[in-house]
Amino acid sequence: MAMELSPIQAAEIADSTYQVRLSSNMRFAEAAAPSARESFDIAGGAHVVGSTGMGVIEQQTGFGYVAWGKGPRQGECLVTVRGTYPKSGYDWLSNVRMGGIIGPSGYIVHTGFWRAAQSVLPQITEQLRGRNPSALHVVGHSLGGAMATLIADSLSGMGSKVRLYTFGAPRSGLEGHAEYLTGRLGEQDIYRCYHDTDPVPMVPIFPYFHVPYGSNAYRLKGPGKLISIEAHSMPDAYEKSVAGCTWSSLPVILPKHSSFEKASEWLADAAKDSGPFIMRSATALQLILSALDWILKQVRSAPANVLGVGLFAGTTVLDTLARLLYSGALQSIRLAEAIRNMMSAAMRFMGRAIVSTVEITVGFIEYVLGLLFRFLSAMARRALDMFS
Repeated sequence: MAMELSPIQAAEIADSTYQVRLSSNMRFAEAAAPSARESFDIAGGAHVVGSTGMGVIEQQTGFGYVAWGKGPRQGECLVTVRGTYPKSGYDWLSNVRMGGIIGPSGYIVHTGFWRAAQSVLPQITEQLRGRNPSALHVVGHSLGGAMATLIADSLSGMGSKVRLYTFGAPRSGLEGHAEYLTGRLGEQDIYRCYHDTDPVPMVPIFPYFHVPYGSNAYRLKGPGKLISIEAHSMPDAYEKSVAGCTWSSLPVILPKHSSFEKASEWLADAAKDSGPFIMRSATALQLILSALDWILKQVRSAPANVLGVGLFAGTTVLDTLARLLYSGALQSIRLAEAIRNMMSAAMRFMGRAIVSTVEITVGFIEYVLGLLFRFLSAMARRALDMFS
């Protein structure tokens, strides 16, 4: 059976796709992936173009390539797509599309990511026509990781062994999709790497989920303790984190299992003005988002896939979340207190404060969550400007 790519091979391949954004010369991609070019004919690969953006301002650029294996990897195929390019506003338009759409396997997925994937899929399937690769290695970073996830889903029915490798990828589908695809590919064949300080893997939040479903995957220590876009860099962060490692030797951060009671205790402490300093803390944000997940599990009366159908009717993610949390606040005093503390902790994370006696309403919850999402988006955009 074909072996998986090594971490550094996958990382270099993910980075190499940026080299063919504005050029179809595959020699540039080959030069950026020295550990993989002996195994795959990257120079002779097929350049793939794709579209991002909305309506009349969509733009086509190079989005990756398809390359065939050689030597011991003869018969294998490499499919890789790039992520968000710092200087391209078009790519960020796809990232902020929060609506849902039926994806390749019949489950609801992120509209922008699926449309971006659809723009390259015909070219990829054309390269595979009439061939039966023993293994398909699908690789992507950032937006490319979300696209790669949906491309792997699309290609999983052709009979080849599919392995998925992503770095700093956002969530691409709802809970049902994540659970299905994890079972379809096999958790052991999904290699998701992300830094704990990278904000991109943290979005979009509920009702979207990562693959492999229910797993922390390969969570790596990013630079510093604060949320930072530097942690999202492919060559300066991810390649350095995985260099010289096998998948089993990667220095992953082990998850800390906690009960709802312990989460409530942390939230109560973090909500206090006298509590620990949590402004822009990656750990604090992870705990806030985990607490949000725990609270939703307490109040959710319908599967995320069912709730996600509301996205088709114009219901926003924020509205869905706010109404669910408000229903939880009405269920019990304990949940109401946890939700209030989570709102306060989120505001402190952003360097803001709220009055302790503020009334918990749907509008207030939507306001705080909206501030949080916009805050994270603004941080990412400002940080991306540093690379321009």
